[in-house]
Amino acid sequence: MVLDWWDDPNYSHGFLIPIISAYLIWERRAAIRHLQLRPSVLGPVILILAGALYIIGQVAGELFTQRFSLVMTLVGLVFSWGGLPLWRLMWGPVCYLVFMIPLPYIVYDSIAFPLKLVATKASTYILQLLGVTIYSEGNLIFLPNTTLEVADACSGIRSLISVLALTVIIAKYTQRTMPKRLILMFLSIPVVLACNMLRIIITGILASSAPELSVGFFHAFSGELIFLVGVAIVFGIGVLMCRDEKMFHSERCMSANTMEPHHLDLGVRFLWPTWVSLGVMGLIFCLNLVATRVQATPLLMPLSKLPSQIDDFHRVADESMDPRIIKILGVDNYIMRAYDGPDGYPLWLYIGYFKDQKEGAMIHSPKHCYPGSGWHPITSRVVKVEIPSIGRSIRINEYLLAKGENRQLVYYWYQSRGRVIANEYEDRFFMIVDSLLKHRSDGALVRISGPVQNIEQARMFQQEFIKALYPRLQNYLPS
Repeated sequence: MVLDWWDDPNYSHGFLIPIISAYLIWERRAAIRHLQLRPSVLGPVILILAGALYIIGQVAGELFTQRFSLVMTLVGLVFSWGGLPLWRLMWGPVCYLVFMIPLPYIVYDSIAFPLKLVATKASTYILQLLGVTIYSEGNLIFLPNTTLEVADACSGIRSLISVLALTVIIAKYTQRTMPKRLILMFLSIPVVLACNMLRIIITGILASSAPELSVGFFHAFSGELIFLVGVAIVFGIGVLMCRDEKMFHSERCMSANTMEPHHLDLGVRFLWPTWVSLGVMGLIFCLNLVATRVQATPLLMPLSKLPSQIDDFHRVADESMDPRIIKILGVDNYIMRAYDGPDGYPLWLYIGYFKDQKEGAMIHSPKHCYPGSGWHPITSRVVKVEIPSIGRSIRINEYLLAKGENRQLVYYWYQSRGRVIANEYEDRFFMIVDSLLKHRSDGALVRISGPVQNIEQARMFQQEFIKALYPRLQNYLPS
């Protein structure tokens, strides 16, 4: 996680979170020192849940789940050592550690991508009102002499996460009541998004006359400056909200001057939840060693040996991906092939296979990839396709997209360990189950796409190809 803070600018604020949390605990030192501890059986129970969450995260290759289990483990230890009295003092600093955990890819992308589109459209509209010759497509902004891409860093998600973490602290020291603190946190969201749009607008204005200003030092510096402006605005709002109150107050902690120290009973009776919690953690460690033994499962035959002719569809060309993209995807074997069908209808086949899925090497949903390339979703549904040769049907995704005047129809499904699944979350669930029970996490994404002139004709050609392709896949993908 520390390496992620170092490598990913979206989470560089993670270095500060444990320090701030430690300071919040230090503030409560007098109260903790004079607290009457009551170790609770709830502690080992929470530790069991945290351990289960960790093992599931290990098996599914989901780092967020594993890292969140660390915070849950701390919660369990607080209850094991001090019970509810200690938790009442420690819940704030412990829960604050959630801000140090990078979001999972699916959640991050589902937030960042809509923000990119909103920021692109709003900024383009304002720039057009200001007389700049500009238009946008997806998250791309086109100027007469350059093209700007509204990347994840420009979506506002980076500033939003960092500012929210800081806003919690600003709210703690400027607002006395919980409702006011929550209001300030809520207000920080539109402030950050508005500041981010301002950055895009300024960049657009400067790039229209000097394209070199849209990259390099100025671009990076403007991001840092806008971030500081957002924090300053949030702080100003906090000051205005508490202008009739004393600022920078601390939590009311029990004072050493008003309480006598409590002499703790260090007998076995007092410590048994602590001993049980240590035993639970040891058991979880052993279970994790057994549960995470996933074996890589190779293909039955290389995908490159797929027939050049599949019924009425003839191979036109095989394509290859850039090695850097292959490394990012983590795919072990793939095929990208263009086919010509009846009446010259062109379609493209992509199959990506993973011998074992883990964090950084997992199937990417087309619903994340296509919009990032400027394609706008029109419809998305699950359809049932009958496969006459095997006497059964499969449920797959049908995805209709548009980019300018062009439209494209996409069919895709997840074919993993003998199952054909349309929903990516259902596929992830079965991956966890199979990893635990069968020690396998292999899987494939099968995608067929083609242009749309007549939607019914495109559906007919692509579904005919699927009916011919699917039975052949049984010879390549392990069941």
